[in-house]
Amino acid sequence: MKRLRMLLELDRLGTVSAVAKLLSYSTSAVSQQLAQLERDFDAALLEPDGRRVRLTAQGQVLLGHARRVLREWEGAHSAVTTSQDEVRGTLSLAAFQSACLTMVPELVRELREQHPLADVSVVQADADVSRDRVVSREFDLAIVERYSGQSFPRRDDIVETVLFDDRMLLVVPEGLERDVAGPRDVADLDWVMELPGTPTRDWAMSLCRRAGFEPRIRFESSDMLVHQNLAREGVAVGFLPALIPSRLLSRTRFVDLGPAESRTVYTVSRRSLQSTPLMMAVLGLLARRPEAAVDEPAM
Repeated sequence: MKRLRMLLELDRLGTVSAVAKLLSYSTSAVSQQLAQLERDFDAALLEPDGRRVRLTAQGQVLLGHARRVLREWEGAHSAVTTSQDEVRGTLSLAAFQSACLTMVPELVRELREQHPLADVSVVQADADVSRDRVVSREFDLAIVERYSGQSFPRRDDIVETVLFDDRMLLVVPEGLERDVAGPRDVADLDWVMELPGTPTRDWAMSLCRRAGFEPRIRFESSDMLVHQNLAREGVAVGFLPALIPSRLLSRTRFVDLGPAESRTVYTVSRRSLQSTPLMMAVLGLLARRPEAAVDEPAM
């Protein structure tokens, strides 16, 4: 199973060093395991492709079987776990920043209270990274976000569950002495935005351009609390999700951009894990959390 997973990840990542890093092995250990896999099947499975490695025709044949075998193996593990009829173990979770600030602490606390033998390990990660790591079995579950017009490839082995829509808000300094109804009213000020190429940045730029201006971006950060702090100090305006708790957003003013300007918050998990008691318990706690429970910043 270990060697088959290495083959799967090598096809996805392209280099032995990347596989070693992902699976926490040395590069030489991965190379040795892949060489043993070739001996097991008496076939050349890999060939050089510049600085990368690609699968041969025989490697591609084995890859198809490897995917099915690994799904069956995980399904068998899930079936045994389900038969115990007890919520126990640790679920690995990836989540984006504002979900880590609000949803994750509540989830962990409630899970521990209701199921003392269960726990959650958490890593903060962006949506595209989280999805890939669920596919590669590095994480069991991911809380991700999707903006209007954004899409991800559909996979039969991945289940998506929508949780709620999270409104995006315009954040301005508390002491700004003007009426602000939307981005156009602060078009002349300095802006803070996420890094270029991110879905949030693309959404923000599109919104500003639809409002008829090109924002003067003086600050770039992937940390939403940095955005808030710049607005609190009166040096920039920007956008923040309503999901960020209001206790972290002092000395700033917010403008609701309306329901059309929102992102969808949802989970992704492997289908083979859906029926395990732990996954069902975690998804149940997340689904029970109504949108109204999200702290709403004062407008």
